[in-house]
Amino acid sequence: MEMTVRTERMELFKGSHRFANQSHNHEQFYQFTIPTQGICHFTMENKPYRLHEGEGLIQHPGTEHYLHLDEASSVIIIKFSKDAFPQENQLHAPPEFSEQMRLNPSDLSRKFKDWTTELMFGGSRELLASQETEIQVLEYLKGALSGSMMLEDGHHRYVSTQVRDIHLEQVLAYMREYYSEAVSIDDLAAIAGQSRYHFMRSFRAYTGITPYQHLLRMRIDDAKHRLRNTSSSIAEISCSLGFSSPSQFHRVFMKMVGMTPGGYRSSR
Repeated sequence: MEMTVRTERMELFKGSHRFANQSHNHEQFYQFTIPTQGICHFTMENKPYRLHEGEGLIQHPGTEHYLHLDEASSVIIIKFSKDAFPQENQLHAPPEFSEQMRLNPSDLSRKFKDWTTELMFGGSRELLASQETEIQVLEYLKGALSGSMMLEDGHHRYVSTQVRDIHLEQVLAYMREYYSEAVSIDDLAAIAGQSRYHFMRSFRAYTGITPYQHLLRMRIDDAKHRLRNTSSSIAEISCSLGFSSPSQFHRVFMKMVGMTPGGYRSSR
């Protein structure tokens, strides 16, 4: 069984049940290979590795490799283009060296499900959502390499600050004006005067949520107002608020409000 989800800079892949591939390399991508169940037999530059659950291995661009799985085994592979890494996060090891890392296989499987679900149900068609997911995956991998990001419960810790940040307030003002349009991490980071990776961390520390979650909250607040006070159809409201499809609007509304858009309208 195989599953693949792609964004502009990233590919998420899951293989299982005797999955195997041929020797190959990726000239423009880093690859992170992590078995989440059973054993992955991995060969890299003619050197064999026997990877158990949670034992990750990094392949640098141009590294020749292939793998096969035992029965009832599964593996998650995450690929990132070289330009996805900010300068401060670049992997500086020489090409013949590949880092190994240790991850919690259950936690990674849960996160993989969250990442792919978000991208498959609308996120991949919304630039801010896909960029945000890319950064979340990168931060997760960076933390796995440093061993310092994850808490014992497998969650991130973000500390809200009460100090007013004029640059982030400008970002919030911009989002209030353009929340129904296509917004990118790069646009918001430029307003804040930060790198896209620093911006993601500082925005969440400042607001308690991610930029995309904030965008969705504003869209849903507007949608609630329109459902109660206008005769616009649900499809019209969905399109005018920038959702990729009525089904994505329905899913987000249900998650955030606890009822369908139609149910909310009829409850007035």
